[in-house]
Amino acid sequence: MNVPDRQAVDEANRLYWETDASVAEIADRLGWSRRALYDAIRPLPADAACDVCGSTLVFVNRSARSAATTTCMTCVAREEEGAEGDEDTAEDVELARAYAAEARDRRERIMAAGVAGLIGASIGAAVTFLVVRRD
Repeated sequence: MNVPDRQAVDEANRLYWETDASVAEIADRLGWSRRALYDAIRPLPADAACDVCGSTLVFVNRSARSAATTTCMTCVAREEEGAEGDEDTAEDVELARAYAAEARDRRERIMAAGVAGLIGASIGAAVTFLVVRRD
């Protein structure tokens, strides 16, 4: 089989992720083998970030999406590189975890400050309303 064009790959992904059609049905519809279809499927981004490196998590297939099992493609690639003898991978992962924890803490502080600001503004508006109303 020739390499499918981008439009065909986009259609394959649309059918795979957005319909309940079986892999066999999609492959038949496109005139592809199942293997060609699986090769063309791109991971679907999830609405979450990796706790280790902060990259967008993905669903690698429909079964993973149904089970809510996400994968970080960045960390998987890093682990695969490390399997070839990269001695710094464990340190890199620990450093990435530290950065991710720091980013989470920073987001939490920003959210707390925002909530405090909204509460302060609400109290100020209420007091102003009461003072103006008495006059």
